[in-house]
Amino acid sequence: MKRIAIAGILASVLATAYASAPEPIENYDPLHTPAPQAQRADRGLITGILQQGEQFIAVGGFGTIIEFSDPGQWQQRDVPTSVLLTAINAIDDQHIWVSGHDGVLLQSTDGGQTWQMRLDGHQLLELEYEWLQMRQAELEEAIENAEDEFEAEELEFELDELFFHIGGAEIQFDVGPTKPFLDVHFFNRDVGLAVGAYGTILRTTDGGANWSVKNGAIDNIVGNHINKLVEGPNGELILVGEAGLLARSDDQGETFEMLDSPYHGSLFGALFDNQGQLWIYGLRGNVFVSNDGYDFEQVETNTRYNLNAGTLLNDGRVVLAGHSGTLLVIDPATRALLRFEHESSSPLAGVRQTSDHQLILIGRSGLLTFTLPAVTAMRGN
Repeated sequence: MKRIAIAGILASVLATAYASAPEPIENYDPLHTPAPQAQRADRGLITGILQQGEQFIAVGGFGTIIEFSDPGQWQQRDVPTSVLLTAINAIDDQHIWVSGHDGVLLQSTDGGQTWQMRLDGHQLLELEYEWLQMRQAELEEAIENAEDEFEAEELEFELDELFFHIGGAEIQFDVGPTKPFLDVHFFNRDVGLAVGAYGTILRTTDGGANWSVKNGAIDNIVGNHINKLVEGPNGELILVGEAGLLARSDDQGETFEMLDSPYHGSLFGALFDNQGQLWIYGLRGNVFVSNDGYDFEQVETNTRYNLNAGTLLNDGRVVLAGHSGTLLVIDPATRALLRFEHESSSPLAGVRQTSDHQLILIGRSGLLTFTLPAVTAMRGN
């Protein structure tokens, strides 16, 4: 049976309703309804966080975007949509992008003070439907010209999967757009990608004025969800997703190379450490690390909780955050690991460091803080 749920953090962290949902409105259209101002927006669902020096911008449920330097003193920004926002990415201190449900991409050109809609689900649907029809014609021609029955069978399987996506797009024309973007990443002010459910990949080379569909850039016939994009120290782009989906691009997302995944469950995130090692992590506490981006070693975590997000501490250690308030602190050199749990036991969607021992956490319970033990104690094994 074709799965219908979004794999990854949005499949579980986002399963709980926003803590302060607005009153029902007749004919409510979240796509183009401005985000409600909430007295406790910091306690609603928060799914993405950006750190720029001492300033933070967090995004989440019902179009919430809040800015703060101290978690207790935040300011909510006006946002032209109230869909669930999923991720945030900065090009520089002024140019910032946010992805969201219903095909939403938002942009700020003034450091997050104001936000503009740059793409919505109706536009996404038109782009993808045109690409699907074009791909259908290509496959039908390829089947007619196949050299043997085995090639024809493979092409027919791809065409069957394509018909599934075409049917889904036609339903969206009737009921309205529903497909979420799960991440967005820009290399510079011009070139960027947005990725999401059912293998969606969009790419722009003109700062978001125009987008091209790149769904065929990776080997993803069945349309596994794409959960995360991360850029490496040499400009390489790593893509991770559902069912162990793992790919690399060295030309800013124009083309991708499929990588042999060390795990066939969902991967929810990736990061590079200070030594250039690639860490990937996801379902059931699975963590893998690679020195070259191709061969991976599994890291024993002694947890079965999903790991959804990560960051580097100032001293170079890796911190991974996940379900039940789980925090793993790992020494990249020795693989030594310490495990902590936030007192809330809440699913976590992100982690950032504010000072030597202080972390900001985000997730189902909004903005949270956590104090790490002293570094000397942490390093004692």
